[in-house]
Amino acid sequence: MAPRFDSLLQVIAHADKFPHEFDPKNPDEVHHTIPFRLGPLIVGRVLPSTLPALIFYNQAQARPPFEIVEGSYIAFSSWVDDFDKRTKVMKDLLDTWRANNTFRVLAGWRNEQFPVFGNQSRPDNVSFVIERAGTPLFGISQFGAHLNAYVRDPVDGSIKLWVARRSLAKQTWPGLLDNCVAGGVAFNQSTKETIVRECDEEASIPEYIARQARSTGVVTYFTYTDHGLVPETQYTFDLELPAHVRPVPQDGEVECFYLWPIEKVKETLLNDEWKPNSALVTIDFLMRHSIINADTEPDYVDITYRLHRKLEFPTPHKVMSK
Repeated sequence: MAPRFDSLLQVIAHADKFPHEFDPKNPDEVHHTIPFRLGPLIVGRVLPSTLPALIFYNQAQARPPFEIVEGSYIAFSSWVDDFDKRTKVMKDLLDTWRANNTFRVLAGWRNEQFPVFGNQSRPDNVSFVIERAGTPLFGISQFGAHLNAYVRDPVDGSIKLWVARRSLAKQTWPGLLDNCVAGGVAFNQSTKETIVRECDEEASIPEYIARQARSTGVVTYFTYTDHGLVPETQYTFDLELPAHVRPVPQDGEVECFYLWPIEKVKETLLNDEWKPNSALVTIDFLMRHSIINADTEPDYVDITYRLHRKLEFPTPHKVMSK
């Protein structure tokens, strides 16, 4: 059977598919999103199909929490002017939508608070927090941490990659291939602590080994699904595992793990067997380890550009301890 994709660049485009330029003549609503503004900053984007429910909710409130200028922008009303008020406004809205089954995406409620950045008066730049399941409805930029675990052959130095297969019971991307460990970076969590936690929960990797994971950068992209808009930044980590350490599923998120040679990994990438964003993290790994290089990959520079899309949204500020 012929592969789904002809090139790794197509694999990336499959994930990073939100328009880089808007075409007003294109009828697809992703070309007509409405900015969600906080002062001069854009903290999210809302699809036109989401707008009627937001307008209805806003008009039903004794004190409307949003300023909505159709076709132009959405913002908080002037009285919603600090972290606590913004957070409560978003919580009340999403709680109402969830109770009324307004949007299917809220059936996947996570009870995880994700930060939304853009408040320079706070050291961490967080303007409010929002339930993770609601982020696609407002095109909120999400942040996650992904770990590539690998084993190196002691004789020839070749690499085999530990690949996870997602549980068939997962709400999102069931049964697809995934990085060894991954998780969202919730409010007040560090990237390293996220990786250490997920190593234990998803793969039974002991903490003393997980803490050896190396931070290697970020991958950025902007995609969309049936549930809404998903701009994301994934912090990437590498962990070389001893030959005797084998990831073992623990929390039901993973069906099983495979230890695959690189050619098998490439084959499955081109066959569209991966969760789209995890495919990007894997391609980034292959480039950083010189498995993909400028002399053998015709799209090398374009791949590099596409793995690091510049997003328009505010970013985290690390609060350094004194």
